[in-house]
Amino acid sequence: MQYLSAFRNEMPYEHSFYLHFGAPELLDEKYQEALEGPVVFETTGFELRKLQNGWDFISKQDSPEGIKRDRQVLACSRDYSEMTLYCMDDEKYQETFHRPFSYFLPFKTVIRVTCGIGMAFMGGLSLHASLVEKDGYAVLFTGPSGIGKSTQAKLWEKHLDAEIINGDSPVIYEKGGKWFAAGIPWDGKDQLYIQRNLPIKAIIVLEQASENQISIMTPTGAMTVLLQQIMHPIWDDDAMDRVSGLLYRCANTVRFYHLKNIPNRDAAVLTHSIINKQMS
Repeated sequence: MQYLSAFRNEMPYEHSFYLHFGAPELLDEKYQEALEGPVVFETTGFELRKLQNGWDFISKQDSPEGIKRDRQVLACSRDYSEMTLYCMDDEKYQETFHRPFSYFLPFKTVIRVTCGIGMAFMGGLSLHASLVEKDGYAVLFTGPSGIGKSTQAKLWEKHLDAEIINGDSPVIYEKGGKWFAAGIPWDGKDQLYIQRNLPIKAIIVLEQASENQISIMTPTGAMTVLLQQIMHPIWDDDAMDRVSGLLYRCANTVRFYHLKNIPNRDAAVLTHSIINKQMS
């Protein structure tokens, strides 16, 4: 299916996710089967239901504004590595809604969330951050939405000859006691997603300020930041245990820095200088 093309790329990661397209004629049957499981999590757009052999994400039939939605089901294995999407096929969708199917991305966000959760089963976390490569290493900028992650990445690209690998949601993962970052086949508004693996040199926690200052963070401070910038699968005890362990090890292994900054060249140069000095 056309709308699944963004997920067909191989990922530079040691865990594969398999996304299948279920037969459209089975949609109603799968939807009714999913309703038999208890709701363990929900948003305004979907419900997550626990089944005996996995998880089913199903679309809610009505939006808060009372708009009718078509049915969608994403059936996942227990570790989220196998996913099957059931929804209308191209012709049925165009006949019903009178617009090209390419504008319709069924459960696109849910698929990404599912992959992000599944990474915890293989030592990885999807981090809300911008990732750049400089001299063969990964530097990540993280913090709340709108804090300037993409801006800092672009400053490094412009002034320090760095390359932006992912602008919004890279993966960080543990291997052999060391931590790496990887681009994945999707991103935020900038659509920057080079698929490459890099050892992490530093994670920079951003704060806007009237002058540029940088300091190294304690593991406790780093843990607090990580808790705010990753997704917590609170419905899944196994996944939560894995996420908690990864967060602790990351906070105690990777160097975190707190950058109070004006978004200018000086902030990029200062940060680059300090993290290189600390590493030498």
